[in-house]
Amino acid sequence: MNSELENTCAGKPIKSAMHSFSQCFLSSCKKFSELAKLPENEQNISIFNSSCIINAACFLEAKINEEISMAVICFEYDQDEPEGKAWRAIQRLQKKLNIQEKWDLVALRTNGIPWDNSVEPFQSFEIISSLRNELVHYKAAFHGKDEAPNRKISGLMKKLDVSSQASWTDDDCSSWVSDLLGSYRLAEWVYQNISSFDESYYSLRHTKT
Repeated sequence: MNSELENTCAGKPIKSAMHSFSQCFLSSCKKFSELAKLPENEQNISIFNSSCIINAACFLEAKINEEISMAVICFEYDQDEPEGKAWRAIQRLQKKLNIQEKWDLVALRTNGIPWDNSVEPFQSFEIISSLRNELVHYKAAFHGKDEAPNRKISGLMKKLDVSSQASWTDDDCSSWVSDLLGSYRLAEWVYQNISSFDESYYSLRHTKT
């Protein structure tokens, strides 16, 4: 009986912990998408849309970082194991890598699909990430009617049928930011695509051979 207990974690102190915060980002994204659809929230729709975008963009990086941390901890007690060394090498590079680079390095270890921004779910995430960057690093640039800062956002505006309702005369004008963030369809699109990414995450990471 004692020998069986020695091979388990029963009664042993916990040295460290890690919270799976990616699910908080995903749940927040869902909540903001639901709030954006409510008629009584029309005045605050831009707040819910922008919050949904930022949480969706944060979700994937958190998910990948969690996967790396879990892999490293699995090899904690065998420092000479080649697989453990490979995961620790990725972890050391973690802060210097963008999401695509992290994804591809992890894909090499799990026999997963490499990042391909021409197909889903990567294509839609690139749009979400582009939106997030434009909002978080807001340049306050001037743009013409229905003009977006890049092709990804321009394509999304066309997909969601977003266009300026202003006359563009006598001080009546609008920017892509107010037009797109004022769309009740935006948060719904963001959540549908990021939740779809989450649902396919395991199959993308572990392809059948």
